[in-house]
Amino acid sequence: MTTPRTTGIWISASSATMLRWSPELTVRHRIDSTVPGRHRSTGRPPTEEHGGEGHRDEHMRSFLDHVAHGVPVDDDLLLLGDGEVVERLADHIRTDDANHGRQRRFQVEKSGAITERQLLARIRTFAGSPARRTLPR
Repeated sequence: MTTPRTTGIWISASSATMLRWSPELTVRHRIDSTVPGRHRSTGRPPTEEHGGEGHRDEHMRSFLDHVAHGVPVDDDLLLLGDGEVVERLADHIRTDDANHGRQRRFQVEKSGAITERQLLARIRTFAGSPARRTLPR
């Protein structure tokens, strides 16, 4: 029997931190995004004739595809992130799983920025193996 593994991802438009956890090993992977920011400090906001959000959406699709391809297909999956990015990644992975007849335990939570230690703690809790706490002496 193989050891169950859980992958947790914290994602924003600027990067994704992926931790693959099992009781024996944790593997970390960070993917930086090329998605341009929405806020402009000067100039007019984009208009439809100048592409609007189309250019940003193209970069976002590419980024989400890159992140999704890094997710092991057999792992349970915990997705955390800010705003619409985590929802878009979840939809992307669910669609891919459905197209390939895969089923996995899957949870999505909206969250502000968290540290890797916090992400690992959330993954372990999701996997049913929370970190042991020691009582003060």
